Amino acid sequence: MSYRIQQSLSTSQINKSLPTTKESLVGIVISVVLNDSKLSDGVNVDGVEPTRTELVGSCKIRPITDAITPHEELRYYKPYDSNQIDLPIVGEMVQLVGIGGTTYYKRLPNPNINLGNAVENRDAKTYGDDDSSKPTDYRTTSTTGISNTSVDSQNRQTKLGEYFTPIQINPLLLYEGDKLIQSRFGQSIRFSGYNNPENEYSPTTILRNRQNNTQVNFGALIEEDINRDGSVIVLSSNKYKMNFQPGLVDDGGSSDFKTTPIKAKLPKEYVGFDQMLLNSERIIISSKSQEMLFFSKGNYGFISDGKFTIDNGQGGADLDFGDDVNITTDRNNGNFTILTGTGNIFLNTTQKKERIVRGDTLVKLLTELIDAINQQVYNTPAGPSAVGPTNRSTFNDIKSKLKDALSTLNYTE
Repeated sequence: MSYRIQQSLSTSQINKSLPTTKESLVGIVISVVLNDSKLSDGVNVDGVEPTRTELVGSCKIRPITDAITPHEELRYYKPYDSNQIDLPIVGEMVQLVGIGGTTYYKRLPNPNINLGNAVENRDAKTYGDDDSSKPTDYRTTSTTGISNTSVDSQNRQTKLGEYFTPIQINPLLLYEGDKLIQSRFGQSIRFSGYNNPENEYSPTTILRNRQNNTQVNFGALIEEDINRDGSVIVLSSNKYKMNFQPGLVDDGGSSDFKTTPIKAKLPKEYVGFDQMLLNSERIIISSKSQEMLFFSKGNYGFISDGKFTIDNGQGGADLDFGDDVNITTDRNNGNFTILTGTGNIFLNTTQKKERIVRGDTLVKLLTELIDAINQQVYNTPAGPSAVGPTNRSTFNDIKSKLKDALSTLNYTE
């Protein structure tokens, strides 16, 4: 859920605290170059016409000391560090830093992490919409002498961007010596050594992709929530305790994860070791061309509310267990099925020596055998004997019990 928020500092408050020397001015962002598709030819930066790609990441900026230059004639400024761009939005006040004769822009820190110090239509609000109050050279195109007041006034009515929407992003709580990288969208990377209840040296790195939607006061300091934030990677050690819960965890701390481990032994608490957590709503791990290897000195377990499947298209499978193998399916009266198509199943052998008997077929054959015994006749010197043995009833009793040899749970082909 997104929350609309208001600007926390006025322009006058910002300007009072900012340097205005020649080498360090501030300016209003008029437009931001996100790609080269909207650039017109003839644009120059510091008197040099760059390639179109070179301008990506640059901003058209009006220095606050310049109230007369027409909107379309304002200069573009490149980012202070093109390898680590912190891109402003339209309407933000940025610092203009001069280094070696070239001027760059830098974003200014602000308690409002998401919006920064941006204000809609800041250029027009700062210098007014009435162009008649501006010097003539502001309202007249130098090459034609034709007034372009209405066009320039319209251009100066700028929103925060084409699709940027302010949302509430809160700053992270700090610990001594921390190094933090926080974006306006809730992503963050924390390098910390003491972010644990005992404040004991325990190096920890936390990478978070999205602040969770739990509503807190605007500007309130928060900590990463490894259960409710978006995708999270935690590298921790020693005293940092990961209060991990599987599944989706609600605001009250309850999880929708239902499966209770029976065979797997979980730690009482995730603390005391070098640990790594990767927690997200969906995780995809892919090996594009080579093997994927998993090593575990201790036990390893798979615990899921869903179904466990392995689709191995080629190469078959080799499983080598150094101890007992127990497979249980009785909790839901589940079946255990092994299908080999036209292949063979070998039990305690790798060669075709002894075949497994088909139970129903064996019962049928033994039934026919007993029936044949009961109907046998012997030729004697006195003539044919009576039909069947005198203990025919014994054979019939055995015949009635033949199906007791059949399993009620296990089947074969």
